[in-house]
Amino acid sequence: MSSNYSFYSIPIYWIVALYPHAYAAGVIKKANNNKWNNQSPRSTEANEQYKKSVPADVYATYERAEAAHKNAMENAPFFIGAVLAGNYAGLSPSTLNFITGAYLGLRILYSVLYINTTTQKSSYLRSLTWLSSIVLLIGTYIKAGNNLSAK
Repeated sequence: MSSNYSFYSIPIYWIVALYPHAYAAGVIKKANNNKWNNQSPRSTEANEQYKKSVPADVYATYERAEAAHKNAMENAPFFIGAVLAGNYAGLSPSTLNFITGAYLGLRILYSVLYINTTTQKSSYLRSLTWLSSIVLLIGTYIKAGNNLSAK
């Protein structure tokens, strides 16, 4: 029997989710003479200042990185719930390890695509990546439900 590493994926997910925000801050600092409003980084005022003080393409990258971060935070409860449901229902460690590893891989790919997508055409690959990650979690809930129903 293999070891169950699925619970470790939760803090790893947190790091994966925070990376786009750190990247966004770095993009702004690099283009803005190392200035970043750490006192109120989410304020409308700070965003308006960034928009005025950096090139448009840099600001667009910043916005996409922040959007990738927010999307990851919005999806965190669904992922954590799937990990908990799978463990509670007694899914095999190999199944849980595969699901959490594949999900983390898809989320990393999604963030990279989100940050770097600059055309409508390439945005479809990003959306397909997101959809694949959600289908993976829905499948986990279904497997967990089936396991519990069979008991």
